[in-house]
Amino acid sequence: MRVRGEARSSFITRPADGKMPFRDRAKSLRLMIRDGQEYRSGKGAYTNPEDLPIRERCLIAQSDAGGPVMLNAIYNNNYSFLVTPGYFVIYLEMNHDVRIAPIFASAAKARASHAPVTIRPWLGDTVAWWEGDTLVTETRNVNPTQEGRTLTPVSSKGTVTERFTRIGKDELLYQFTVDDLVHYTQAWSGEYSFKPTKGQIYEYACHEGNYAMEGILRGARLAEGASAKTANRAGPP
Repeated sequence: MRVRGEARSSFITRPADGKMPFRDRAKSLRLMIRDGQEYRSGKGAYTNPEDLPIRERCLIAQSDAGGPVMLNAIYNNNYSFLVTPGYFVIYLEMNHDVRIAPIFASAAKARASHAPVTIRPWLGDTVAWWEGDTLVTETRNVNPTQEGRTLTPVSSKGTVTERFTRIGKDELLYQFTVDDLVHYTQAWSGEYSFKPTKGQIYEYACHEGNYAMEGILRGARLAEGASAKTANRAGPP
């Protein structure tokens, strides 16, 4: 990864040690860690569809690609940005997610236009405004299910500020700051650059996950039944 021509080993620019300042990493990433263990082992407590990861349920893109913060996934890392007089639209290749932010005349007007805290949509509630040549967005009220299944969790009390600045013909600088004392001991920031690609972004048709989920849940019931039969044959201790 290069930003302004400089090779980078990390997205994180603050704090200086390049580490996310988790208050309790194991607690904040509990479900992500569990999902990883279940993915590697093939075994999990699949009682109902809600036990499966967001990506398995085809709800949002890999839990992180759409933001906030927007992080690259294993594949399908293309984005399309559209700016109109009234809106800023971020369209993802991964899972064809879309984040739409109304653009206001000032930061004060934008922040005053956030939805009530009781409304917590997928990818959060995002508003935008211009600061010179930089388009700034602020996101709050991330969906609570998404909060628990992302590498950059943001609580209902947290805020993510993102800045988009064209710094060259072929480079769009993306900067972000996460301010959430529920999950972190301090605000932290990062940046990377978007570079243009050739061709258009095609639809990511995520339909196979619906069949996978049925198979996973059925497999869990069969495994439970096999364990019960084994226990019955063994008899009382």
